[in-house]
Amino acid sequence: MMEPLRILIDAKYFSDPEGGPQRRILAPIELQLNPGEFVVLVGPSGCGKSTLLHIVAGLDRAFRGKILWPTARRGSSRLGYVFQNPRLLPWLRVRDNIELILEKPSTKQSRVDALLHATGLDEFGHFYPDQLSLGMQRRVALARAFAVEPYLLLMDEPFVSLDQPTANQLRELLIRVWSTHRSTVLFVTHDLLEAVTLADRIVFLSASPARVIGDAEVDIPRSQRGRTELIEACYSRLKRRFDQFYGDE
Repeated sequence: MMEPLRILIDAKYFSDPEGGPQRRILAPIELQLNPGEFVVLVGPSGCGKSTLLHIVAGLDRAFRGKILWPTARRGSSRLGYVFQNPRLLPWLRVRDNIELILEKPSTKQSRVDALLHATGLDEFGHFYPDQLSLGMQRRVALARAFAVEPYLLLMDEPFVSLDQPTANQLRELLIRVWSTHRSTVLFVTHDLLEAVTLADRIVFLSASPARVIGDAEVDIPRSQRGRTELIEACYSRLKRRFDQFYGDE
C-alpha cells in the first residue's frame, strides 16, 4: 500500500504591515492524506485554510514544519490547484489554457480531448475565457488541474459565489472526473453541506490560529451519494458538531 502524504505544520506567522507584532495564523497542524482520499477542510472564514493550501503547494515556504510526500512520489509529485478565481489567461483559447501547463502538449492531445469531453467542453475548445460564463470557466480550470494527472489536487472553495444549481452541477462533475482519475484531494470550504456531499473525510479547523479540532468520516458509499435522504441524515448528524465548534458560523 502506498504511503500517505503527511502535512506537519509547527507554526505559520504573518507580519503586521504597519510594523506591529507578528500574527500567528497556523498553530501545530498534523494531517495525513491517504492515496486517492477526498479530504475536505472546514473552518470559519479567515482561519488559515487557504494559507495551509499555499504551504502544501509550495507557494509559501515561510513556515515552520514540513510536507512529507510518499517516497515513490518524492521529487516528481504533480500538483493540481483550483482556486476560487479560475485564473485563465484571457488571451488564450480554452484548449490553449489547458495545454499551457503540459510539458509536451503535442503528445497529450488525447488526454486534453478526454478532459474537454468529461467536462462538457467539447464544443468550446476554441472559445476565449471571456466568452464563457463563470461556471464554464470553472469547468476549464477543473480540466486544466486534472490535465497534469496530479497526485494531489488542491481546491480552494472553487464553487463559491455560484448559484446553487450551477454549483451542484459542478460538484457532480468534479466527482465524476475524480472517480476516473482518483487523485488525492484536499478541498477547502466553510459549507458543511458541500463537505458532506463531496468528502470521504471532513477535518474541522479552529478559528485563527488554526488547529485541527475534530474530524469525521462521511460513511455514505459513493454509489449512494445521490440519495438525498442519506446526505441530509449525515449533514444533520455532523451539523451538531459543526455548531458546537463554530456556533452560528
